[in-house]
Amino acid sequence: MSADSAKCLAPAPGQAELPLADIPRDAMPFLDQIQKRLDDTMKKAVADAGADFVDLYAHTGSNTACDGANRGIGGLLENSQIGGDGQWLPWYAHPNERGRDIQAKQVADKIEQILNR
Repeated sequence: MSADSAKCLAPAPGQAELPLADIPRDAMPFLDQIQKRLDDTMKKAVADAGADFVDLYAHTGSNTACDGANRGIGGLLENSQIGGDGQWLPWYAHPNERGRDIQAKQVADKIEQILNR
């Protein structure tokens, strides 16, 4: 979710739909809080298991579905690259190619840290 929800009020370049469709602007901080709680819950579960956590939430705040050309998350109704014959599936707010690369770098960095302990 974007800290500046005003960015969610315009379609991304080349898109016709708003990034978060018809979700009201005043609901966005609430949805962001849910995302933060999910992140914190996963972080705790991983720590309890003695494993390493890759905090993707902390590294994707400037690459949300509302960040226009810099978005790393596809909009709710934005067509993805999955499908074919004119039947593309929407991103449903999942990482697009840019987001995939951002997240892969975070995972690779964590693996490198683990291997260099």
